[in-house]
Amino acid sequence: MSTRLDQRLTRLENRIEEIYALLQELVAAQQQAEAVAEPAELPEPEQAPATAPPPDETELIDPLEIQYELALNWAEAGRIQNPPDPLSEFDLSGRNLRNVDLKDAPLERANLSRTDLSGARLNKALLEEADLSRALLTRADLTRAKLNHADLTFAQMMYAKLDSASLRYAVLTRANLTGANLSSADLGGALLHRANLTRANLRGAMVHRRQLAAASTLDGATMPDGRIFDGDPEPWKQIE
Repeated sequence: MSTRLDQRLTRLENRIEEIYALLQELVAAQQQAEAVAEPAELPEPEQAPATAPPPDETELIDPLEIQYELALNWAEAGRIQNPPDPLSEFDLSGRNLRNVDLKDAPLERANLSRTDLSGARLNKALLEEADLSRALLTRADLTRAKLNHADLTFAQMMYAKLDSASLRYAVLTRANLTGANLSSADLGGALLHRANLTRANLRGAMVHRRQLAAASTLDGATMPDGRIFDGDPEPWKQIE
């Protein structure tokens, strides 16, 4: 029995030595392969995204700002040009045009909604079909201005000069005309619903009694016939 056991142990030892030798050969082969292998290529760095080209300067110009500047330039020198540059259909909404001289300005169909025109000179200006809703026109001079079919809804026109102005079919709904001078103004067909005409001067104005009856107040107003309003809307010069 001992002989067979010795033989098996001998064969086992030999097998272990063979396996150990094989492992050494594998380790050596792995080390040699690593030594001759080329270094792995490093990944290329991500390229930064191309920056967009700078925008064209013309793209940065606000067209509404251009119109505003043109209007101011016209106010300063436009009337000496022949013919003057047209300002019709300009969008000047919400701009500051306080005390600006726009006499004779051709502003037909312009958007002047919420524009501050307090104290501005607009006498003989062409404002037909213009949008002047909620505009500030306190003490503005609109003498002989053309405002036919203009939208003056909620416009603030306290003490504005509108003598001899043409306001045919203008919308003056809820406009504040306190102390405004409307003497000899043409209000034919104008809407005066809920307009404030306190102390307004309507002497010689062309307006129908039904139009004034729609106003919110006429307290202290001078009627077209020259008398102070006393609650009786008649008599005065009427137009149909």
